[in-house]
Amino acid sequence: MTTARNTHASSAHARPINTARPPATRRSNLGAGIATTDTGYVGKPTCDTCRTDEFVYLESYIPPTYRRDGTVASLGEVAYTCTRCEDFSAHSVPVTWTPPGWYLG
Repeated sequence: MTTARNTHASSAHARPINTARPPATRRSNLGAGIATTDTGYVGKPTCDTCRTDEFVYLESYIPPTYRRDGTVASLGEVAYTCTRCEDFSAHSVPVTWTPPGWYLG
């Protein structure tokens, strides 16, 4: 990407351009980098197309992490595929949500 330079502006008054993405669209690695997750959305795994969780196949689940004082350091993340329409999705999940039958052992 190239940017045009304003030759009339003084470098003393020039402001750096903020190229960071807004928090709602920031993406992070999920697991070993197989998928990405939208950190702006937090919800239970549900297919947006089929509007149900009946056909959801969990690909991966990363549990939330906690600080020493018990507060949440980072939310859990989930990646899944709908076996009905074959749509893939990945995002953060509420702290209270865990996959059925999952336990930290």
